[in-house]
Amino acid sequence: MPTSELHGIIVPTVLPMDEKGCLARKSLERHLTGLIEAGIHGLWINGTTGEFHALDHDERALAVAVAAEVAGGRVPVIAHVGDAATAVTVRHARAAMAAGADEIAVIAPYFAGYGKEELRDHYRAVAEAVGIPVLAYHMPQLTPSALTVDCVVELTREGVLCGIKDSAGDMSWLRQLLRRSARQGVEVRCFAGGSSLTDVSLYAGVAGATTSLANVTPGLLVDLYESARAGDWQHARSLQEQLEDLLDLMREARREPTLAALVATFKFVLAALGRIDEAHAAEPLARLDDEERGRLAATVVPKVRELEEAARTRKGAWT
Repeated sequence: MPTSELHGIIVPTVLPMDEKGCLARKSLERHLTGLIEAGIHGLWINGTTGEFHALDHDERALAVAVAAEVAGGRVPVIAHVGDAATAVTVRHARAAMAAGADEIAVIAPYFAGYGKEELRDHYRAVAEAVGIPVLAYHMPQLTPSALTVDCVVELTREGVLCGIKDSAGDMSWLRQLLRRSARQGVEVRCFAGGSSLTDVSLYAGVAGATTSLANVTPGLLVDLYESARAGDWQHARSLQEQLEDLLDLMREARREPTLAALVATFKFVLAALGRIDEAHAAEPLARLDDEERGRLAATVVPKVRELEEAARTRKGAWT
């Protein structure tokens, strides 16, 4: 699928692991198959939700290869290849393309801070290495060097970038990007990251959403996206409120509701629903204790079943 056609719910997938922290291939295959059957529009591999920070070079490439095999051309596979240095990022990018990725996504280099031109050169080097424009992954919470609106527009005009996943949670920044790119006649395909701004971001004009909640509620998020496309904003808002309620339940069930802890929560829920075999996350993330598992099993798991069953009954309502 050409990048100009990327749209909809792109799932930043969890990466099922065994007790040793290695990729659990069969579970990943089953999970990705379920997402595709639920109607999602693309797979985002090795993102934050996929614990890319805990994977070595070969493990990242293997995850992409499994996703490409499962997708089989039905949906695009976007491989995130970001790392702390340009040369390492380029190696990840080439390996991802060789493994079958359709698109490449790149977060700004983390750990060390870089200047604006250094950041531009980083993206230029990756795009040149793979021979296609890449998607920027904007998550300034995790990188000392943040992308600016001007940088995104300029690199898109150059043909270095083709779009962006914006996980900053800053609607003002996103709106500036949408407005400035439109005024300058530069098409920047924006995808809303995070989970709490999906409906308002779609209303603002993004092409889709890359929300980690789609791992557990893919049907509901596809319904939300299709509702927005059809102009039924009342229903889209209602679905967003249901997602907020679900997020509240997840946070209340965990002692430390951090970003990393949310990944472990997703894995527990997926295992409880039979979508993956085990709920292991990469260390040093602590395992859920008995009390946390009990709360999740009593509140979140049945709520996910309820939401997805409602989405299944509405499937196809907008076609």
